[in-house]
Amino acid sequence: MSNKQIEKELNCVAVTFEQQCKAGLAGNGKQKFADYAGYVMHLKEKNGELRHHTAVRYRELLERVNAGIGHIRICDIRPQHLNAFYEQLGKEGIRKANAKAVLKSGVDLPELIHAQGFTSIEKFLKDSAKLSAATYRNAVKGQRITAESAGKLASALRLDIKTLFTLETDNRPLSAKTIREHHVLIHMILHQAEQELLIPYNPADKAKSPKLIKSKANYFEQEEVTAILQASEQEPLKWKTLLHLMLVTGGRRGEVLGLTWDCVDFTFHRIYIEKCVYYEAKTGIYIDKPKTESSVRWIKLPDETMQLLQQYHDEYYKPLQESSGSQWQGKGFLFVVDSGNNIGRVMHPDSVTDYCNRFSEKYGLRHINPHAFRHTSASLLYFAGVDSITISAHLGHAKVSTTTDIYSHVISEAQSRVASAMGEIILTTRKPINSMPEHTPKTKTG
Repeated sequence: MSNKQIEKELNCVAVTFEQQCKAGLAGNGKQKFADYAGYVMHLKEKNGELRHHTAVRYRELLERVNAGIGHIRICDIRPQHLNAFYEQLGKEGIRKANAKAVLKSGVDLPELIHAQGFTSIEKFLKDSAKLSAATYRNAVKGQRITAESAGKLASALRLDIKTLFTLETDNRPLSAKTIREHHVLIHMILHQAEQELLIPYNPADKAKSPKLIKSKANYFEQEEVTAILQASEQEPLKWKTLLHLMLVTGGRRGEVLGLTWDCVDFTFHRIYIEKCVYYEAKTGIYIDKPKTESSVRWIKLPDETMQLLQQYHDEYYKPLQESSGSQWQGKGFLFVVDSGNNIGRVMHPDSVTDYCNRFSEKYGLRHINPHAFRHTSASLLYFAGVDSITISAHLGHAKVSTTTDIYSHVISEAQSRVASAMGEIILTTRKPINSMPEHTPKTKTG
């Protein structure tokens, strides 16, 4: 720069500094992003603005965020920094858990556990490996588990991880959805700085967050629903009731598991969704509110569902409670652990997913995941002609636009079916014009 350009730039800086002094901004915002992010997280949690499962997820994301921009002072962060960070997240090899593990052929995990002197696999998982039963079952079945979980199993058995497992590196880039989660977190932190007058504007507002690619909601057709319900008739009453309830209510997996008997209204045939069951590795199973305020809701149920719930209570739940005696640890949840040392406790969310995998394989059905029941419930309602406002309330969405956005392709399909139905009902009953009898004009006589 020439002397004249330097003088001009200094004058601009001086004017800007004077404006910042008057606005109370000067001398602030010098904290590094990582330090300020910790403060904001603490503040949000203390004020109840973040639910536990959201805070857990944000802390996971902060590890990557702090590694990328944590060293920059918040007053120095610009949209360019964020755009470069998002671009970096979209490259290969960025995943934290970039390795999966598969149990080697010929390795008998249960036998190894017993050989180490453990008489109970459940006790081994809880006390030594500190892993869920679902993760253990997946490992035994030869399914992929995280390298971290495989390491815990190997460490508890005092063996090298490579002796038991084949490690597979996952170099896929992060999805657009995950990158956007990072953006939402950064925006929240910098928005707090803007509110506290530490920065003049939120750079995340001007950064280009990745666009989300819409994915079609996975749902079952009516014929598949019929096959699932018929197969469930052959299953234990507990699982038959759980599958039925997920399908009819369209509730999230954790919402259905969070139901307690005092939330079942047998008089007016409805249930009240007010709790949700979550799992987090460090915390374990815990109960919290559902996803949004709108998720707390009443759901009206058919007579058949209420009859099934009554049967489940009388023929399964009550006998289990009575037979357990002093071992019963229940707190009123509908769906509980029915064996081992935790009889009566609320079920692990992953146990539902694990069961659905076994159920679909057992009866030769298309792969079932719990959330597909939610999509199926919404889709069947649309095909039945129910409006979006009613369906949105049924699902507990915060906005009707959320419902119409998720199920836009279902709405289009429902409209196509209506058009086809109208064609069959009206147009196929109309006689062709050329087959109509000819009109013979009357002639005057006499």
